[in-house]
Amino acid sequence: MTGNFSLFENRIYRQYHAWSRVQCMKNVMSKPAPDNGKVYCSPRHDHFMGCWNYTEAGTRAYLPCPDIPGFAPDHQAYFDCLQNGSWYVHPSTGKEYASYIGCRNFQNVLTDIEKDLAHVYVSIAGFFISLILLICALIIFFKFRQLRCERITVHKNLFISYIITNLCNVIYLSIVSFDEGVLMSNPVWCQALHVLTQYAVVSNFSWMFCEGLCLHTLMMHTFMSGNKLIVVCLIIGWCVPLVLTAVYCGIRASLTDNTKFCWLSESSLQWIMFAPVVLSMLINIIFVINIMRLLVTKLRQLPEAAQTRKAVRATGILIPLLGLQFLVFIKRPNDKDSTLYDVYTYAVAIVVSLQGSFVSIIYCFCNNEVVSLLRRRWNQHRVMLPGKHKRTQSSITSSTTYTFTELVSTQMCLEKISPC
Repeated sequence: MTGNFSLFENRIYRQYHAWSRVQCMKNVMSKPAPDNGKVYCSPRHDHFMGCWNYTEAGTRAYLPCPDIPGFAPDHQAYFDCLQNGSWYVHPSTGKEYASYIGCRNFQNVLTDIEKDLAHVYVSIAGFFISLILLICALIIFFKFRQLRCERITVHKNLFISYIITNLCNVIYLSIVSFDEGVLMSNPVWCQALHVLTQYAVVSNFSWMFCEGLCLHTLMMHTFMSGNKLIVVCLIIGWCVPLVLTAVYCGIRASLTDNTKFCWLSESSLQWIMFAPVVLSMLINIIFVINIMRLLVTKLRQLPEAAQTRKAVRATGILIPLLGLQFLVFIKRPNDKDSTLYDVYTYAVAIVVSLQGSFVSIIYCFCNNEVVSLLRRRWNQHRVMLPGKHKRTQSSITSSTTYTFTELVSTQMCLEKISPC
């Protein structure tokens, strides 16, 4: 705890303290005392960033709590001006003392800092793992011509949205958590990074919706297919989030209180973007229910146990692809001191940061067609090595054609849906 607090103190508190002291000298301490014959306590910049103006003797002065992470700016700190015109001195320290007890319990601030940093470390580690796997999966998808079709095009865009989201989150988390000097200066580029991160997140969820739309369309064999479907997905995946983020950015930028500290604080305005995201996930649930109904219909010829088992397995595979697991995390516990809150926060950090890993593993590295292509390419490479020329050609070739029975099976519909 000591090391984490020292890191936080040396950056955000000292940055804020230095900035607030300059402002206090400029706006308060340089002004002359009131000339009305009354006794006043002279202006002070206290140990905790408060700038106290001239205060009449025998009264208590109030200031809003510092508007920084870990404090409640709607609460107040106070400083007592004694009858002799001097500020209150704490008996145990012998120094002037302004009370910030009403802002936050200081021990809770230390605990929150430690917890926040731990969550950041978990998130950044997960995002890096996902980035590596997603980049490898994209290289595979672009490398093999056999994997070029509508479904793979949607997968590629989804993976790209994951990569952009992960990169933005890593950069933003690093700045927010480890460079509080940037937070205090609140430069335009830092605010722009927040907006870009929000766009990436919304776009990522939009492509999850496109995955559900594409799969449902292909199974229903209605609505549209081919290039038309891809155009619709491109509009939904990249253009719609751009409009939503632009509206959010325009409204929030016009509200000064919502633009401090690189827009770090949560805002109800974010529902401009996230309400459509929640709606898209609800529609994906409808898609999954209908897909499961179609699977059960196609598998009626199988024994009941096998039919149910395959349908459940197939539906389970769709959950990470469509992002349905995020519905579990819509409501956050209110009590920050509870164990449930800690479990929730760590669960969100793990699931969100590793989401790209889950999808790339299931729909690329565990995909039968991808594995078959990689195995054949490896066998071809081995044949070209010295001493391997006796290997027959038949051992490195395999058919990629699927029968009608496979096409209507659960394996083909879901586990092999990526191949063309």
